Amino acid sequence: MIWHLFAVLIMAVCLGGAAFGLRKLTRGKVPKWLIPASAAAGMFGYLAYYDYSWHAFKLSQLPAGTTVIAEKRETSFLKPWRYVYPAVSAFTILDGKFSSRLQDHQVLVEYIEYTFRADPIEGLDTQAFVLNCNTLERVPFDPGKHQISGAVEKIEAHDAIYRKACR
Repeated sequence: MIWHLFAVLIMAVCLGGAAFGLRKLTRGKVPKWLIPASAAAGMFGYLAYYDYSWHAFKLSQLPAGTTVIAEKRETSFLKPWRYVYPAVSAFTILDGKFSSRLQDHQVLVEYIEYTFRADPIEGLDTQAFVLNCNTLERVPFDPGKHQISGAVEKIEAHDAIYRKACR
C-alpha cells in the first residue's frame, strides 16, 4: 500500500514537473494552473491504471490450471473512472484440486474457493465447500473442525464449479 502512495506521488511530481518545464520553455505563455492540473492528472492516471491492471496482474501470478468462476465489478464514488467501465474489484477462483468420494450413492466433491479482493486493501479469502454432484447442492464447511459452517446452496448445472468439479 505504501508503494502505491509513493507511485502516486512520483506521478504527480513527474507530470507537474513536465508542465513546469513546459511553462519555463514557453517563457510563461502556458498558464500556471496547468502545473497542479497536470500533477492531479498524473495521480488519477496512475490510480486508474492500477485499478484496471490489478485483475490481469493477479491472474498472471496464479498457477496453471486455475479457473475463474466469478468476477465482481463495482462502481465507486471515489473512483469516478469506474462509472465509465467498472473495474474488477474481486474475483473467485478454483485451483483445480478436488477430492471426490462416493457416499450413499451420491458423488461428493470437496474443493476450496479462493476470493481475491482489491478494495480497499488487497486480501485473500478462502472457503472450503462440499458439492453434491447428484443434487447440485453445495455447503461450506470448516476443514479444521470437520463441520458445516453455513447453509446449503443450490447451484446450476451450467455453473463453472459444477462443470469443473463434477465432469
